[in-house]
Amino acid sequence: MAWKLSPIFKYTVRGNSMEPTFFEGDSVIVNRLAYLFKKPKKNDVIILKYPKNKKREIMKRIQRVTHKSYFLVGDNVIQSTDSRHFGLVQKESIIGKVTEN
Repeated sequence: MAWKLSPIFKYTVRGNSMEPTFFEGDSVIVNRLAYLFKKPKKNDVIILKYPKNKKREIMKRIQRVTHKSYFLVGDNVIQSTDSRHFGLVQKESIIGKVTEN
């Protein structure tokens, strides 16, 4: 998969956890290098390795930043599996920042 080597790649939204901001099938541009010199911040939308299955990627929004971890939520709070279910996420799990849709 060439996209895994590219610093910028296209991600296709799966599921409804980020509605109404992003809908299933939407394509977004992800910057893998966005956090090389900057820290992730509140309200950033990110792609990350799903904590319960590291082979799967998911999209969430950073709601809270702690010292070295992040509390993530989906915009569709009722339908989202997020940090309320899998806990805080470390920076190493973040694949990149959503920069465009």
